[in-house]
Amino acid sequence: MKSNQFRWILSFLLIVVISLTIMVTYYNKPHINVRETKVDYTLSTINLIEEYQQDEGATDKKYSEHVLQLEGKIFEISAQQGNSVITLKDKGSESSVICQMMAEENKKMLKLKKGDNISIKGVCTGYLLDVIMVRCILVE
Repeated sequence: MKSNQFRWILSFLLIVVISLTIMVTYYNKPHINVRETKVDYTLSTINLIEEYQQDEGATDKKYSEHVLQLEGKIFEISAQQGNSVITLKDKGSESSVICQMMAEENKKMLKLKKGDNISIKGVCTGYLLDVIMVRCILVE
């Protein structure tokens, strides 16, 4: 009886240790260095939005957590918690691409204005009525 109980406790502890190891590994996973990472996909803002609207699941598998380079027109420039945010949107589209810029890009942002065509490189995180891109930089 005690031998069987000991096995259950040992099995439970082993599962807990393995689970904690996996959680710590994922939590400490390093961020992608966007500036030095090769672009996985290059496309326009409208093409990205249309792909998400046609088949969100397949498009999310294709682009999520990948480095994208987008070209589009600035719809809005704003700031959130000290970092710039650029919204790219084309005429006739209800959705947009929200690009959360890296802090080092703030100085370059002063030269931009609404309506400019720009190219942005960043990590796509998914679609929530708008496509979300993080750790973005301007491409010259």
